Amino acid sequence: RIVLGAMALAAGRVPVAGGRWVRHLRRVVTARAYDTVDERASCVARSFVTHGVDARRLDEMALDMLRRAGVSSDDLFRASNDPETTKAAFAEWSKAFASEVAIAMRAHGVEAVNLDGRAEAILAGAGIFPDWLRYYQKQLPKNEFYAEDVFPSQDTKAVLTVPPRRVRGMTLLDEADSEFGKLQVLRVDDDARGADAPFAGATVLMREHTPDAVLSEYRPGDSNAAGGVFDLFAMLPPLIAHMPPGYPIGVVGLGAGTVAREIVSYYPDGVNVNKSGLARRVVGWELDPAIVELARAHFGLQELEQSGRVVVRVGDAFVEVRRAFAEGRLLAGVVVDVFDEHSVVLPELLRMDTWDAVGRALAPGGRVIANLSTGRGKGAHLEAAVRAAECAAIACGGGRAVLWRSGAHGVYNEVIITGPPPTDLEWSKQGGLPNELAKYKGEWYEVRAPAGKQHGWILG
Repeated sequence: RIVLGAMALAAGRVPVAGGRWVRHLRRVVTARAYDTVDERASCVARSFVTHGVDARRLDEMALDMLRRAGVSSDDLFRASNDPETTKAAFAEWSKAFASEVAIAMRAHGVEAVNLDGRAEAILAGAGIFPDWLRYYQKQLPKNEFYAEDVFPSQDTKAVLTVPPRRVRGMTLLDEADSEFGKLQVLRVDDDARGADAPFAGATVLMREHTPDAVLSEYRPGDSNAAGGVFDLFAMLPPLIAHMPPGYPIGVVGLGAGTVAREIVSYYPDGVNVNKSGLARRVVGWELDPAIVELARAHFGLQELEQSGRVVVRVGDAFVEVRRAFAEGRLLAGVVVDVFDEHSVVLPELLRMDTWDAVGRALAPGGRVIANLSTGRGKGAHLEAAVRAAECAAIACGGGRAVLWRSGAHGVYNEVIITGPPPTDLEWSKQGGLPNELAKYKGEWYEVRAPAGKQHGWILG
């Protein structure tokens, strides 16, 4: 009856028999419309106040549009001047802001239920009420940092399983075609000698056209140590243990996950309760999807992902680091271990703006550790490594850094840690440094950039 009556009203044709009922319907609809005028005006007034719009400054065209929408200009002006409208608008803004802050706090490892009185007072003074923070955090899933997969799924048909055969004195286990050159998974002999001796007994990932560069290695079993530069990377967590545990470690150039495995193995969950900042999540970016698939098949990467400690992303790490900063997803530390398909330092790492982006993605007090040469064969370009190190020290360490003594303990890579020299406490057993890595701590030396100089100061 309501629909038919409305249609009749719209057409201007009212049946005689139903005329009385339609006239009643018209009166009801009209009454209800006017009953909502005050309510609409109040809602619009609150919205105006929230967005900083003064209703008294609206021109006649705007007011006419609002009247056609059922908003009386008189009621709008009256509601806008009502102190209760301002309070309601502030409440709506505060709740909306609290919902955003709740997400950011969870991402940074801060729980609203653990805030002390001083922190609550500071937040309340900024218009963020702790009760709303606690309410919205209860609606969030735990550990949602980097929870969504922001990259499309990759085609993995290029991954092949091949019959084992001997290649360059090693056993070929698998290979995969990649746009950056064919990848090979190789098993190094237990009694390997010469340049392969440091990798004896390991499964390694290499590119067919760059046999001097080992991209990743894997040693299943009880030992945490992969050796070489990967041990140096594992010295980072004690330097950032003072930071909130919700900040993860970013790995630019994840490869098959060797550095992620070392960090997770050396700093497991539930150990060093008083140093909870040691056991961090690792977010790794890898540009080559074929590497990720081989890593899941042969390097135990899938197990690391299932543990919840390692998050794998396929895509351009430098783009993602910039996006992490833009979205407020800061990192406690960054491991940079990325080279081009010829195992040469990337041109991006020779530019200051790249390191500026990495530095902005760091939380205050964060550090970067970077491998700036492969240390083997033609891939070791000292000049490029030095230039990249100077950029990293200035952009990410305030002009200060420590450099690895290349060649010490058989590690010939050029490696830099940004920031001031580690303290004796940070790199001690009490500070969380594993005993297996203690032998490396005396092989670093400090460098400091002169004021106003960007390049030519490390070797000069």
